[in-house]
Parts: sequence; C-alpha cells; structure tokens
Amino acid sequence: MENPAGMFHLVGLFTAGFGTIFFWTDRQGRASRALALCLFVLGVRLFLAPLEISAPSIAVTALARTMEALCILAGMEWARRIAETVPRRIARAANALFRAAQIVTLVYAGLSLGYLALNPEDAISNVPGVFRVRALEWAVFAPVLGSALLLAGIAILLLLFGRADPAESIRLRALMLAAPFLISALMVQPAKVPYSIALGLLVILFGAVRYLMVQGRRGQLMSQFLAPEVSTLMRHKGPEQVLRRERRVISAVFCDIRGFTRYTETNPTTAVVQLLEQYYAVVGSAAAVESATVKDHAGDGVLLLLGAPVAHRNHAERAARLAVSLAEKLRPLLAMQGLGVGIGVASGEATVGAIQGAGRLEYVAVGPVINLAARLCQAAGNGEVLLDRSTLQALPPEQAQAFARADDALLMKGIEGPVEVFAQQC
Repeated sequence: MENPAGMFHLVGLFTAGFGTIFFWTDRQGRASRALALCLFVLGVRLFLAPLEISAPSIAVTALARTMEALCILAGMEWARRIAETVPRRIARAANALFRAAQIVTLVYAGLSLGYLALNPEDAISNVPGVFRVRALEWAVFAPVLGSALLLAGIAILLLLFGRADPAESIRLRALMLAAPFLISALMVQPAKVPYSIALGLLVILFGAVRYLMVQGRRGQLMSQFLAPEVSTLMRHKGPEQVLRRERRVISAVFCDIRGFTRYTETNPTTAVVQLLEQYYAVVGSAAAVESATVKDHAGDGVLLLLGAPVAHRNHAERAARLAVSLAEKLRPLLAMQGLGVGIGVASGEATVGAIQGAGRLEYVAVGPVINLAARLCQAAGNGEVLLDRSTLQALPPEQAQAFARADDALLMKGIEGPVEVFAQQC
C-alpha cells in the first residue's frame, strides 16, 4: 500500500476506541484502567504515523517515541497490577521484575530520544527492506528493549504458574501472544505496521472477551448467594434500585429451631449440616411461594422479609400464610430429631436498602419490626406462630380468625411496654 494513512487511522480509531470502552466498562478495576491506557495511547500513536511518514520532523518523531514507551509501560503496569491476585511471595517477585522492566523501558526511551537528538537525520528517515531500523539502532536498542521484555515475560510466567486469578490469567496469556505482533510494529516498515498492530489487537480482544465471559459466569454463581428477589431486582432494575435506602412498611417473619443447641452438642457436625440443609430447603421452598426474601441464615434462625426489596400490598397476609406453612412443614421434619420450631411475625416501618461494611455490600432491613419478630419467635412454643396486632389487623377476616388473642400481653426485652400477641398452634 503506497499511502497507508487510511489504514493507520482505521486501526488507530479501533484501538483507541477499545481502550476507551475498557475504561468505561470497568473504571473501578486498576488492571483494566492500565490496559485501557495502553490501548488508548497506542491508538493515538497510530494516528501520528501518517504524519511521521509524510512530513517527518524531530518533534513528531519525539512524540511518537514517547508514546511508544508509554504504551509499553502501561502494558507492563497492567500485568503488574494483575500480580495482586496471586500469593504474596510470588506477587513481590513479579512486582520487582515488572518494576525492573519498566525502568529498563525508561532507559530505552531515553536512548531513543537521545539518538534522535544526536543524529536526527538518521532517526527520522527510513531504510529499505522489511525492517526500518538501522544496524546501529538494532545493536543499541534491541538488547535494552529485549531485556525489558524478557524481565516482563519472566514475571508473567511467574504469575501464570503462581495461581493467578484464572480470569486474569486469560488476559496475561493473550498479552504474551500479542506482544510479538505489537513489538514488531516498532521495527517493520510503516506499511506493515497496521497489520501487525491489528493482529496483536485481535489477540488481546480475544483474551478480553474470554475474560468477560468468565467474569459473567462468576456473577451468575455469586447471584446464588443473594436472595432471588434481590438478584432479580438487580438484573431488571439495576444496582441503583437495590442500593437505594428508603422507609417502607414491611412484614418480618422469624423462624427458629427449638433444642438446636443441644442437638449440635450431641450429634456430629455432618448430621447438623445435613439437618440445616433440609431445614433451609423447606424454608426456601415456602418463601418462594409467597415471594418472600430470605434475608439471613444465622444457624438455626432465619429472617424472611415480605414487602422488601419487592413491594407487596398484602405483605402481612403473605407473611401470616408463610409462617403457618413453615410451622406445618417444619414441625414433622424436626420432630424426627426431637426438635421443634417457633415462628414470630411482625409488621411495621423499616429502613431497607444496602449498606457497606466489612468490604462488601449487605441488603438490610432495620427497624423495631425486625426486633419484634425475633422476640415473638423466642416467645412462641413448639409449632406455634405468634403475630403482633399490626399484622393481625392487616389480615382479611377469614385469615385473622385462625389466630387467637393470648390471655396476657407479653413483656419482651428491648420492646417498650407490653405486646399484645395473637397465636395459632399448628
């Protein structure tokens, strides 16, 4: 191609564009930001290439050499930041190698600019043949740049064999495969540079797509650790809806196994875990019927929310049905192990939303209604469901009839004044 300006601009546009895309899609990722900088600088460098060919000058060439060095440094920084995902001893060794490689790259950049200043005529002119570097340039620059690449390559191999994050390992391997194509662009004739860069870019993009696929599968797996309602809300309405805090009237159902502490002391842990799996399965199945959110598994205690994060007008009605269903299904299951179950239901205002703590987000419901449900659960007998008055008043008459008012109001820890209680024995 006699005039490769169009090809340079096209490849440069795609390279800089992909760098921008990587930045905007993963702005919080330190490694991704370094990769985005590497690609963006490379794209801008390609836009300078036609000017360097058609109107060579010391200023343009100096800027081009500086951007080449910055691109190499950013690529090494990307790999160095990935080192944070491996064990500390390997990370320290890899970090030292990457830092040494970056220092040698700076030396290469200094030599390149020094050569341009001392011998500008040769530095800005091309030579015939496949390669555009002279024998002197090859003899001086190749060992320096080669040393930097060797140090970085050893560091990458350390990461690959040092249990690096599997997703990041995909990008590391792509970088190693793409490096020969990208580095060769520093030496081949201008007409071949777009093709060399394009091949290297394709390898990097393949690694990036594979990386995103692995991260997507991880996200699907991690969503199983969330309540289905929370993960569904996240998918359909975005994280802003889940993170937003608001006051809302909800119903809380608290369920607890009677005699669980004694059971754990007299049975092997495998039997305890098996019992909890059966218990949680029943709770999860019953909760799904009423679209309740299983908020917490605290050993044998389970907190379920109705009305948050998904709002329900009849949350109290759903909560009462759920409580009765849990009592009816859990009592025979637990009776086989000499255990029982008690359930408390309360309705009222709570603040719901996400809070940041211990390095992660947690969806919470905070308010007296949660404490009241827990206290009612503690007061309930085996197979008994206790409601507060707010919940009972929200029930339709035919459903409310099944709950009898207790003879005496209860005094509960943390609750001001006596609490009027309504019970149903299942």
